[in-house]
Amino acid sequence: MPTGNIMLHCGAQPMRYDEMVQMPRPVPLSSTHEPVPHFEIVDQLKSSLNKINKYDIVKEEYGVSHKGKRCFGLLSLRNADAQSDYEIVWAFRNANDMAFRAKAGTGSRVFICDNMAMVAEYEIGAKHSQNVRSNFEDRLDKLCDTLVIQGESLHRRYRNYKQFNLSNKQADHFMMESIRRGALPKTKITTVDKEWRDPSHSEFKNRNAWSLFNSFTEVNKGANYADQIDRTQILHKTFDDIIEMETGVVFN
Repeated sequence: MPTGNIMLHCGAQPMRYDEMVQMPRPVPLSSTHEPVPHFEIVDQLKSSLNKINKYDIVKEEYGVSHKGKRCFGLLSLRNADAQSDYEIVWAFRNANDMAFRAKAGTGSRVFICDNMAMVAEYEIGAKHSQNVRSNFEDRLDKLCDTLVIQGESLHRRYRNYKQFNLSNKQADHFMMESIRRGALPKTKITTVDKEWRDPSHSEFKNRNAWSLFNSFTEVNKGANYADQIDRTQILHKTFDDIIEMETGVVFN
């Protein structure tokens, strides 16, 4: 399965799995530091997914940054509940320079525009200390057990976004609240507003929360993957809160 262009939108250099395997082994930075090769994270993710036997991996995309010390990856998943306009992704990031703990989580990728958004992310290991590998397996297995439920929740969320119609005035409220919470830098608000009023993709001409959400993720492309992960989690929460307040629909 080839890599795609989404890594270029995330500030990472695309890399194939076989290329990751050939990378030099990461060097410990202290007496207690135990770095984990990026491909081993991929192997454990796949192993945990195979155990639940609920999803097929239909695409793999990986990218590295910071001279190969950090890695970001997406596994595109499909089951009987697959959608025509977006897919569920199982994402991970790993850092062998002690910048952050290894993490994995669920999100989405919209087909027409390659927009990525994360719903939730979880730490899957200690900070690359002695027991990091055993932590990976245990925590990933537990997370994968909840993956089907997370996927169903994501589908419900996006159905609600599509059904929630917006006027320009309401869209302004969503934009301002999202900026206040940190879903995007305030310098980008006029760009989001332009994308909302004149979408780059005809699929988002409908005046609803789904179109506005994708205005944000379209503008978010180009930020590094760590920022995109953090911002889109905030974006989901902001949209959920506003729609829940307006309609009484409870997302979780």
